[in-house]
Amino acid sequence: MWGLSLHIRIVQTQVRHYLFLISMLMVLWLILRSIKFSIDSLYVSHWLWYFYYVPILFIPMLSVFVAQSLGKSEDFRLPKWTKLLYIPTIIMLLLVLTNDSHQLVFSFPNNILSDDEYRYGIGYLFVLSWELLCAAVSLVLMIKNCRIPHSKKFRFLPLVPFILSLIYVHAYAKKVYWVWVLAGDMTVSQCLIFASIFECCIQCGLIQSNMGYGELFEVTSLPIQITDNSLCTKHISVTMQRAFTQNELHYMQKDTIRLDEDTLLKRHKIRQGWVFWKEDISELNKINKELEITHDELRDIGDVLAAENAQRAKLLKLTEANRLYDIMESQTANQIAMLQELLIKLQHTDDREQAEHILSKVIILGTYIKRRNNLIFVGVQRGSISVQELRLCFNESVENLSLYGVDCSVHINGDRQLTVDQAAQVYDLFEAVVEAEFDSLHALLIFVDVGEQVEVNLCVSGAQSLCNLNAQFPGLEWEQDEDGLQYIIHKSEKLRGL
Repeated sequence: MWGLSLHIRIVQTQVRHYLFLISMLMVLWLILRSIKFSIDSLYVSHWLWYFYYVPILFIPMLSVFVAQSLGKSEDFRLPKWTKLLYIPTIIMLLLVLTNDSHQLVFSFPNNILSDDEYRYGIGYLFVLSWELLCAAVSLVLMIKNCRIPHSKKFRFLPLVPFILSLIYVHAYAKKVYWVWVLAGDMTVSQCLIFASIFECCIQCGLIQSNMGYGELFEVTSLPIQITDNSLCTKHISVTMQRAFTQNELHYMQKDTIRLDEDTLLKRHKIRQGWVFWKEDISELNKINKELEITHDELRDIGDVLAAENAQRAKLLKLTEANRLYDIMESQTANQIAMLQELLIKLQHTDDREQAEHILSKVIILGTYIKRRNNLIFVGVQRGSISVQELRLCFNESVENLSLYGVDCSVHINGDRQLTVDQAAQVYDLFEAVVEAEFDSLHALLIFVDVGEQVEVNLCVSGAQSLCNLNAQFPGLEWEQDEDGLQYIIHKSEKLRGL
């Protein structure tokens, strides 16, 4: 009955199993003892005596396991190395059970295998030593776990039966008369003492049990109610104030429901019943309200920061646009000035042929300004200029020169990337030649080779001398043949890896 009560009361699964095994070993010991003294067979009595050592050896070993678990949490598990204790225990048991073949544990002087006349052998010392060692380890662990944490106090209740056990064994060995009269059965007495030791550990709380709900519910601050499977109330804490009726609990479909703004009612299934408890969420609601206020404040701050970032981005965009416009204006200032002069002349001329001539110059200059600025934009966006982009610049300018009446052709070889400065220098050299020969240009041949170096070759048929372009384009080579054709060669620095 005590073993069955342990199975119901003990919370720790591992400890519950060990204690139940100990109780079953006690039952086995009592059964063996009862059978032994109830039969007349010497042979059977002899073997029953040997089988005494199954509980005698395993109860101390299991006591070590239980002592290691004292005061531990519900999910505590013994280290795997503790399983090694089974090895010497089984060896000692086999040593006893095979005693008839070697007589190392018990020897029989008259060669009669009986428990009436025998002597202890050296093997018995090993068996007894192992029993005492397990008992001593259990005692040490128990004393260690009986100490109340952070104090010098002990829980003496579990030690009382242990001390009584030692006193009883000593008195029994000395054959004290009143001990033999009151507790002459060693087996029964030791089983009761062992059960008392473990029961004291349970009562002290060293072994967790599901007892003492009355005291717990008087001191706990948690509103809690325990029911059976039919939702009839079995225990209720003082702070619960009012127990929920069976009908009220029956309509609870979820594990958590809201009773009011600051209170939740929760439930959890337990063995043979349910546990219900109230949870105060007022602090949580307070924190949530503070978080909502903080969220609104952060959202307002975020809106302000977003507006500031938008203004800053707009300002940066305008600043970058102004910078690009300044670059374009500075690099095409001469052409813009020439364009303004031509437009003024166009306003004051009445000659159709002269107006068309001026308009042709305006188109050529406008094309250059547009394409030159486009090179700047592409360079800023991509970091380099492709040969195809440079080819488009020349094609549009050459097309407008052809409309102006100039025989013009352009050839560009290569497919490598150019720097912005290289592309601008090639296109600026072409425009400088056109502007210098504006009124006398008859034909123009352009050849551009984009390789390790950017080499530009121009063949110009015009009346104006182009030798002065050296000042604007350092390193420029110029020569003129007997037919008046001018040849210009310009090589830029080697291309960098892009």
